[in-house]
Amino acid sequence: MRQRKVKNLEEKYARFKDILVYNPAEIRGKWAERAGESKGIYMEVGCGKGRFISQLASREPENFFIAVEGHKSVLLRAMEKVHELGLTNVVFIPEFIENLHEWFIDSELDGIYLNFSDPLPKNYSAKKRLTYRGKLKQYFDVLKEDGVVRFKTDNTDLFNYSINEVIASDLRIREFTRDLHASPYNENNIMTEYEEKFSDKGFNIKMMEIGRIRRKGEKMGLAALNGREIPKQDKVFGISGRAKAAIKEKGHENVANATIGALLDDEGNLIVLSSVDEAVKSLEPSQYAEYAPIAGTPGFKEAAIQAALGGYETSRHIGIVSTPGGTGSLRNAIANYSCPGDKILTHNWCWPNYKNIAAEQGRGFETFEMFDEDGKFNLADFEYKVNKLLRIQDRLVLILNTPANNPTGYSLSLEEWKNVIEILNRVPDDKVVALVVDIAYIDFAGDEKKVREFIPELEKLKSNVLPLLAYSTSKTFTFYGFRCAALICLADSEEIADEFVKVCSYSSRSTWSNSPRGPQEVIAKIYSDKELLAKVDEERKEFRDMLLARGRAFEEEAKKVNLKIVPFRAGFFVSIPCENPDALSAKLEESDVYCVPMDKGVRVSIASISEAKCRKLPAIIKDALQSYSHKVWIASE
Repeated sequence: MRQRKVKNLEEKYARFKDILVYNPAEIRGKWAERAGESKGIYMEVGCGKGRFISQLASREPENFFIAVEGHKSVLLRAMEKVHELGLTNVVFIPEFIENLHEWFIDSELDGIYLNFSDPLPKNYSAKKRLTYRGKLKQYFDVLKEDGVVRFKTDNTDLFNYSINEVIASDLRIREFTRDLHASPYNENNIMTEYEEKFSDKGFNIKMMEIGRIRRKGEKMGLAALNGREIPKQDKVFGISGRAKAAIKEKGHENVANATIGALLDDEGNLIVLSSVDEAVKSLEPSQYAEYAPIAGTPGFKEAAIQAALGGYETSRHIGIVSTPGGTGSLRNAIANYSCPGDKILTHNWCWPNYKNIAAEQGRGFETFEMFDEDGKFNLADFEYKVNKLLRIQDRLVLILNTPANNPTGYSLSLEEWKNVIEILNRVPDDKVVALVVDIAYIDFAGDEKKVREFIPELEKLKSNVLPLLAYSTSKTFTFYGFRCAALICLADSEEIADEFVKVCSYSSRSTWSNSPRGPQEVIAKIYSDKELLAKVDEERKEFRDMLLARGRAFEEEAKKVNLKIVPFRAGFFVSIPCENPDALSAKLEESDVYCVPMDKGVRVSIASISEAKCRKLPAIIKDALQSYSHKVWIASE
């Protein structure tokens, strides 16, 4: 916007010489002295007419503020506001920023505000944008360890560009909204003149707060973090490796390796359904060597729908795309039904890899409390978090892992499902929710018909809430290494189902191209042969009953020794809540018991240990809990 020239500008500037800094390089390294006893030093880049900086300085007199503005006529209005308010904790730099290193030394600032920066829409101007990665690097060079950049704009293109620049800069988006004034963040928001003008015109104001991922000065070789926190070692595989070493040294009967998310027999051998093995070995070379269609072979898609729905005839329009394992299904759902910077939502007792899959695609992660004080599904917190996120973003990918949740073994009841549907049907019509039901363990959760009773409820969802089923044939048919799954949508229109297949096929093609054909042919073969399918179902039931017996044994013994466990229904895992999961896990290793520490407790894989060990472990865990000093979670009598 062209600025009107102010007459006698130099004379008018003379009134404000005490708050003007014409040569900021001379104060480099001495800003703390200029700030006096102020608690923190903050800078606004492009302060405009000064509404924001003057109100912020009034609200936070304990802090010191540096306002930068290159348009001198505009800056005059900002200085007049500060003078009228009698503020002494603001100074102004009448320049455009070229190189912050010339003005500040390392770690000299506590925070930086970027309010409605010029979007500079031409591609050749990208490096001049204030959120360009080179600029972001400068900001975090001069910011302290916990310093943040807060950015607001009405420009959608600039906001989306900035998200990608943040990710490319190995930084983290800490807070985020595409509609600031309708979000919880608006409570402490100070509107700029520009913000008020464009908000009144109906433009949504976008905001993000940017922070560090790694510590200041920390190096990571040649790799780019791209918004991810990458551990030195996968926790589960590390513990599992120690368990295997202990078994080799002390014998299987003396070690409980309760880390593995695969079904093992009482001797620790992987269970593979002989009927599935028979189908695998019957494949012709062309059936496993030839490329599969991107969305899956026709026989597999038909069989996977039948397997996932359990014969239930839905009135919805079905879309299906094959993926290499359930992880691939989750990846495609997040990629296509959320935007970079959005947070996905799931329960706080969850598979940790959900967070990694989201981070890999530049998404954030939030959880709701899974259980209330009575040990029931926490519908109140579920609804609160759904509404909270949809106030700050337009889309939401919601993941519910049920039945037989990993890591707790919990399954939502039919009544709880009805309440979930009611809550989601209250979502505003202009918002989009993808409800991803991760049913990886469904065929080991109980009676195959009963555990699918929730599926008809999904048909009651309104049109802007899309139900997706992430179905893992790898787990159901006990051939984990074949990596075979499908993402299935139940859309209320043919157009939405067709769109689902189109976008997920595109994601598949650009990520792994084709899913393996061999396991798809196995599933198709099983469902084309009634006798073979009956044999598979019979074998699976035998092992499902064995798994349920292990879970009940663990429950019984936990009750005897007064050990609290998270509500359990069925499945591969049981969890014990505690305040220091890593400490408990380490203590259990001293007794040759290997479990996986989670955020809120330790996970025990009853799928990988015998019923006899399931009966022994509760007492060992109870003793370990009592042997180190933290609050012991003991069931109330």
